[in-house]
Amino acid sequence: MPLCVWSAILTVSTSLQALTIVSPPSFTSAVNAPLAGTLQLTTDQPSRISVSVNEGTNTWTKNFYDYSTVHSMPLLGFKANRTNVITVTVKDRLGNEATAANPLTFITAPLPSDFPTINLLQSNPEKMEPGYTLFRPVNNNDSKGYLTIVNSAAEVVWYSGATSSLDVRQLSNGDLWVPLLTSINEINMLGQTVKTWTLPAGKPYNHESYLTDHGTILYLSDATRVVTSFPTSATITNALTKTTNVWHQPVIELWATNAALANIWQPIDILDPRRISYLTFSSPASAYGVDWMHANAITEDPRDNSLIVSLRHQNAVVKFSRATGQLKWILGTHDNWGPEFQPYLLTPVGEPFEWQYGQHATKITPQGTLLLFDDGNFRGSPFATPPLPDSQNYSRAVEYQIDEERMEVSQVWEYGASPATPIYSVSRGDTEWMNQSGNVLITYADTAYVNNLPCSQYSTNAHMARIQEVTHDAVPEVVFDFAVFDYGNTSSTYKGYACYRANRIRDLYPTKPVTDLSVQYVNSQAQLRFSGDEARLYYISTSTDLVNWTTLGTANSDGEGNFTYLHEQSPDDPFHYYRVLTQ
Repeated sequence: MPLCVWSAILTVSTSLQALTIVSPPSFTSAVNAPLAGTLQLTTDQPSRISVSVNEGTNTWTKNFYDYSTVHSMPLLGFKANRTNVITVTVKDRLGNEATAANPLTFITAPLPSDFPTINLLQSNPEKMEPGYTLFRPVNNNDSKGYLTIVNSAAEVVWYSGATSSLDVRQLSNGDLWVPLLTSINEINMLGQTVKTWTLPAGKPYNHESYLTDHGTILYLSDATRVVTSFPTSATITNALTKTTNVWHQPVIELWATNAALANIWQPIDILDPRRISYLTFSSPASAYGVDWMHANAITEDPRDNSLIVSLRHQNAVVKFSRATGQLKWILGTHDNWGPEFQPYLLTPVGEPFEWQYGQHATKITPQGTLLLFDDGNFRGSPFATPPLPDSQNYSRAVEYQIDEERMEVSQVWEYGASPATPIYSVSRGDTEWMNQSGNVLITYADTAYVNNLPCSQYSTNAHMARIQEVTHDAVPEVVFDFAVFDYGNTSSTYKGYACYRANRIRDLYPTKPVTDLSVQYVNSQAQLRFSGDEARLYYISTSTDLVNWTTLGTANSDGEGNFTYLHEQSPDDPFHYYRVLTQ
């Protein structure tokens, strides 16, 4: 999300006094994030900090660009079981430098004995989306999990066992968004809870939750409804029906300021509560009743103020109006939909084309297409097509183009239907479009079969989490691939690992606003200067009325965190405002 900073005049001291570190650096490791900690020191002049970490076999640096005399900042990116020698250098605005006399030592412990086993299978950083991969692998034997971040070599650079949530995302401020049954928590990179939203009574979290860009929280909850004449079998056409409780998921919207209820939508009201799939009876009924809907994803479509919801147990993705709740279309197989729903079913066009089954993670791409994870469960419908056995199945990422005027859908891209080694995830899963590279990150979250064989020859119940990054080409290339699995475990009771989704995050640190932008006018030029992160691009825009903005270009860097931009002006130009944008 872009961050903007208004222009401000910087007053620079002309003092020639040497820069001095008043209180030496100290480092305190984080209790809930063992590979992170807090660095603190003070200087007599406003300065910025540069840190060099020698971890024995490698040295890495981190530069901080805020000028201050009192410094307290998180240090992130350490690896387990290393002796880290930390050297701290400070630099003021005049270029004076001072290095702390005594480096700090931070010895990181080995990863916990029950930490998931991560195996790197493929890595091509030059073709990968920059950044780190965030996910939460869970041990299926004891349900223990860790929030985890790995680098491009699948090395753990951050973890925390401080929460039991399956899902995790990074917020624009760098903190982590962690939903729980009755609350949603914001956790910083030191593993500390900094904010909690308590969910309304009777509206627990079930799947999906995120902050919108208009000050609300969207999530899927749980509810039950009594349905008469509900089918009792997905295989017997003339089986008896019964009155039963049906489990469904309302879409809930809360105000982010106080977690007060803003909106509620009931997809069950616009669909057929008696339509079933093979998934309907694939798991025992819960306290809420038969798992009829199993909604697992919400996507906002700002183009027409609509919501798109993935209904796993309907093998369908539906779109409806935010304002009225009116159904707009249904993406999925046409099997077993009644006459009243025929006008809403999207017609497939073009080849190749394949419907999705048991899908997750619907998202609108920058091209306006719909990307999702097609788990592929059964790849058939009751009374229409026989179920495909798991051992012959596969999961895939698939991208659809939807023409709402013609009510047509075409498949424009997919990966996973016919690779050399098919992977089948029986549940969960994720796809993420990555903006810089155009690659797709795919999470086979609960993999039961690889190449049509069980993950383990010793235990048929052993599953793995498998995460791949592929190029968005007609013939995709795998550029990153790792498995969370203990290949050496020979126990017949071994159950392996699973996760929910994975996200590529730009950095361990948040995108910070520019705080020292200065503007000076010299010879009909506006000279802009500020400090920033060398790893980022900074876009300069200007306005004469603070309403309409024009992007001028990107600022130039001197390689040491100092950025400049020159804007040519004529004497007749009006007064200009400037801002800096980055992401």
